[in-house]
Amino acid sequence: MSTIGRTLKNVMKAGPANSLKQMNYIGDTKWGPLIGVDRNGNKYFENNDEISGRERWVEFASTDPEGADVDPAWHMWLARITQEPPTEMDLKPQKWWGEPTPNFTGTRKSFRTYSTTKPKVTAWEPIVRARQ
Repeated sequence: MSTIGRTLKNVMKAGPANSLKQMNYIGDTKWGPLIGVDRNGNKYFENNDEISGRERWVEFASTDPEGADVDPAWHMWLARITQEPPTEMDLKPQKWWGEPTPNFTGTRKSFRTYSTTKPKVTAWEPIVRARQ
């Protein structure tokens, strides 16, 4: 969270509706020019007046965002690996890139380890006695 003065300045520049949406999703208010939109509909912004490390951010198109929703080219820009955004770079898709794999955690497709121990030959069956 930031100072009250910075938050009020950002609310005035970004607008009340957009600021409430940002507070709901990222817990802070930010404003800046739109740099680009990726194929998932995510919007990328930059404001060099912000604190170092917080000047680039993404607003996800989905209501349940995860890190795998960010394209690799935009990830390079967000992490400051490249200074120019992918909209200005001449990126040619490579055949080995492929489509990103979604995160299957918590679903039936999630990774499960297999057991390396031998199963029991016969399982224990409890003996039930009648009450007296």
